[in-house]
Amino acid sequence: MSQNVYENIIKILKDGNYNYEEINHNEVKTTEESKEERKKAGWIDGVGSKNIVFHAKGKFYLVVTTADREIKAKKFKKEFGTKDIRFAYEDELFLNTGCKIGAVTPFGHENKEIPIYVDDKILESNWFMFNPAIHTKSIRIKGSDLFDIYSKIGNSVKSFIEEEEGFIFKEVKKR
Repeated sequence: MSQNVYENIIKILKDGNYNYEEINHNEVKTTEESKEERKKAGWIDGVGSKNIVFHAKGKFYLVVTTADREIKAKKFKKEFGTKDIRFAYEDELFLNTGCKIGAVTPFGHENKEIPIYVDDKILESNWFMFNPAIHTKSIRIKGSDLFDIYSKIGNSVKSFIEEEEGFIFKEVKKR
């Protein structure tokens, strides 16, 4: 199924006429390994992604942020309606996204029911880099293009910013 997600991503990028670059590299499983491989390719401007799938109250949620950011599940408890939040198990992750651990993508999943939460900090970057469901590939797009993509896909999408008292969420407007 990872190949299907990869093909979905490429289709979204081409259909939307988004400028993107793609590289092949050694297999990576962590954000740090991805950063090293991208650096070898000369991709030093921009931020890498961290894509986390949480489980709360029988539902799954995708949180998309920058690789260097630590995301604490408890900050989503009000938004998700529970303090009982955990990471999705490996089989749940694959079932809900078509991706394996270390290659979860920020978009392109066949599951249009999984809500997506995206970090506003991504907009501050020239480039946003991610593994497209394949551990040996990376794609980079403009940070602002990610938000444009989110305005066109079927999933419910909210962006978030962090304030002292917690996160503030807002809907990404659909086109």
